[in-house]
Amino acid sequence: MPVDLTAQVRPRSAQPFRLSGRMVAGALIGFFLVVAGVNAVMMTIAITTMPGVDVKSAYETSQRFNGEIARMQAQEQRGWQASAQIRRSGADAVVTLSLRDNAGAPVTGLLVEARLEHPAARREDHAAPLNEGSAGDYTAIIPEVHGGRWTLAVQAARGTETVFVSRSRVVLKD
Repeated sequence: MPVDLTAQVRPRSAQPFRLSGRMVAGALIGFFLVVAGVNAVMMTIAITTMPGVDVKSAYETSQRFNGEIARMQAQEQRGWQASAQIRRSGADAVVTLSLRDNAGAPVTGLLVEARLEHPAARREDHAAPLNEGSAGDYTAIIPEVHGGRWTLAVQAARGTETVFVSRSRVVLKD
């Protein structure tokens, strides 16, 4: 005798979803683990790319402060006029500095150095000595400089004495 199995199998009614305390606890723990993991990755990247140290010793920097003020006052009393330019030459940057005294005569015989300082990464900085071409006009070519915002720092010395310092923010176009 054949048995009718369809009559014996009853469809189960779907039970409604129930949120338990274990599920809520698991979701909270999972959420905070993800947040902590992302924070750890971001802190690691930030610390390895920018250590946050601007000077090696704040004490030594503070000791040079009064000397720097005296140097700036002496520079102002000289009344020199400076004109610095930076332009592109292929992938290189050409820095030109023109120095004139308070009477308009060229200031000659200085040892001049220019630095292009990257605002975020010191490893991107470039430095070059400027050579005096014509009287009072100093020029340097800094190779392979990418475009963007830079700080142009120029320092001129006569012997061991620093006689001129200038810092300007510049934009170097690609």
